[in-house]
Amino acid sequence: MTVTPELTDTVAIVLAGGRGTRLHELTSRDCKPVLPFARFHRIVDFTMAALARSGVPRVMVGTQYRPESLTSHLREVWGPVWPEGALMLRDGVQAGAGSYRGTADVLRANAAELDALGTREVLVVAADHVYSMDYRGFIDAHRESGAPLTLAAMPVLREDAGRFGIVTEGPGHRIAGFAEKPDQPAAIFGDPQHSLASLGIYVVDWAWLRDVLADPNVLDFGEDVIPLAVHSGEAAVWRWDGYWRDVGTLDGLRQSWLDFEDGPPPCRRPLVPGMKVRMQAATLPRDAFTSSVNLGGLRLMSPMVGSGNPDRWTALDRSVLMPGARVSPGVRLTNVIVGPNTVIPHGMHIGDDPEEDGRWFRVSGDTTLVSSAMLARRGALRTPVFSLFHGGPTLPRKVQGAQ
Repeated sequence: MTVTPELTDTVAIVLAGGRGTRLHELTSRDCKPVLPFARFHRIVDFTMAALARSGVPRVMVGTQYRPESLTSHLREVWGPVWPEGALMLRDGVQAGAGSYRGTADVLRANAAELDALGTREVLVVAADHVYSMDYRGFIDAHRESGAPLTLAAMPVLREDAGRFGIVTEGPGHRIAGFAEKPDQPAAIFGDPQHSLASLGIYVVDWAWLRDVLADPNVLDFGEDVIPLAVHSGEAAVWRWDGYWRDVGTLDGLRQSWLDFEDGPPPCRRPLVPGMKVRMQAATLPRDAFTSSVNLGGLRLMSPMVGSGNPDRWTALDRSVLMPGARVSPGVRLTNVIVGPNTVIPHGMHIGDDPEEDGRWFRVSGDTTLVSSAMLARRGALRTPVFSLFHGGPTLPRKVQGAQ
């Protein structure tokens, strides 16, 4: 990695402590940033690659929920990219108070170290977004604005804007208003169909933020730091127009994954020299063709073209297979995520009947998540259980833990 001279006094803070509860069973054992994505990547790789390409010289990663596999991945893959000691992993459990209490509290807990590093400004980024940004332009815009805090934002459809922090832009790119996940998102001036959404990426003058963090009630950027800066007229916005997606929901993860599978990658892939690919690829039936036919999002894979036997077709409609997943012949999946190392048995159809799927699998939004444990539970509970007293089979109305 080549260090950008203008960023010598900049430290990146990577927020990687969240569990990712909206991904449900996928994060039961690992934190969200280390989940596999688009075959050979992990979600965190996008942020780390962007930092490396931008020449950010020092990176501090704040971890908390189940950090073991994440820290191992960061040390093995990304540790060699930075000089020794420049990639710092800071676990919230070891931060003094037992855990980080919010995104801003990560910086409070590590304030002494940031002081010792001679930090001029902090680049605060999330470890669970898929995008490829050159942070140098963002940092330059922050310095030119004269504001102590600048956030990156992009237009989103107003109907989807309630999931984001929404910015109202004033003169000179200063932020006139900010609302975190509002019920009625403000529209962009002159564009009633869109709102300006924060990407959760900030550049902040460290001296200013250090003073703000002296208040122990300031815990979170979206809830505390940004509203405070907006209220005092000290926040600016920088618009970005590249590909960016929050993959914190099953719908977001599946849709973004398909963006990479169904055509040219929408943004730069996070490959670096020396990266080792160690995840086991997903597999279709052993004798299936490896090419696919994309028909409006429907990918048909056939081991016996023209056989006329539907039991020999495997159809994946807007569905993704995570590493190690296997799909048998005769399977049809619609809007499905197949979890790691999960084997879909012969002839199973998932995604056609949300009510039925909800009895056995995790249905969230338009996406159905299928794991090995769910299939095992389904197989066990669908087997008729005869009661000696009532003489008949019983089946559950709904499996506990699925929705």
